Amino acid sequence: MMERGMRIEKDFINEIYCMDCMDLFPQIPDGFVSLILTDPPYGISYQNQFTKRKHLVLTGDDGFDYGGFAKESYRILQDNSHAYFFTRFDCYPYHFQCLEQAGFSIKNCLVIEKGTVGGIGDLRGSYANNSEWIIFCQKGRRTFNHTTLLENKKKEGTQFHRGRKPSKKYKTRFNACWFGEEYPKATYNSTWQKKNQIYHPTIKNTELLSWLIQISSLPGELVFDGFMGSGSTALAAVSTGRNYLGAEISQDYYEVIKKRMMQF
Repeated sequence: MMERGMRIEKDFINEIYCMDCMDLFPQIPDGFVSLILTDPPYGISYQNQFTKRKHLVLTGDDGFDYGGFAKESYRILQDNSHAYFFTRFDCYPYHFQCLEQAGFSIKNCLVIEKGTVGGIGDLRGSYANNSEWIIFCQKGRRTFNHTTLLENKKKEGTQFHRGRKPSKKYKTRFNACWFGEEYPKATYNSTWQKKNQIYHPTIKNTELLSWLIQISSLPGELVFDGFMGSGSTALAAVSTGRNYLGAEISQDYYEVIKKRMMQF
């Protein structure tokens, strides 16, 4: 039994499989990953309509067993670990319910500024979508790491309240809404995609993902993404000294991932 476990661990470190993550889950042992950071399909058949280059509808975006996905995510995550699930305002209640029923403790919903304003929906009778939503969960409880990502605005050593410790140079607690120049954007804009010849309808900014990884995991730990897309999570893991594991069901996007990883 030990020999089989050792083989699985070796095979699953820094690997991305071109397959449905629901088929990959049964092969992953309980409590195997240290952090989950992923953007599952929302079931809205999203397609960009207002650009010259239209993306294909994402595989699985017309229907997906989110409840089963939530349960498997909880199972493979270590105790006392964090998980981040991208969502949308209209999917949030259902995703929240599935994650809670799976056993996760829902701590907050992060709202992160996009690199470009979304163009779907009613363009004259609704507000433009300029943010990404991320459900932040814990399995058990894990405190945030002390990072050097963002400096406090108050001078180091300032005592905000009597009886509390003086402030540190860098933030140890972040706001739930990330907007403005001091924070990374959630997505890349079309100019970036054209310049880098990397096209994906929901491409995430590697810098943003690297911030979340640094806040919620340690170097050498394993980050899981069941919907790798263009590979931003894997790149963010490598750039911060973490390992990665994941799946991407689309052969086309799997080839994009391999290209990005080779150029990194």
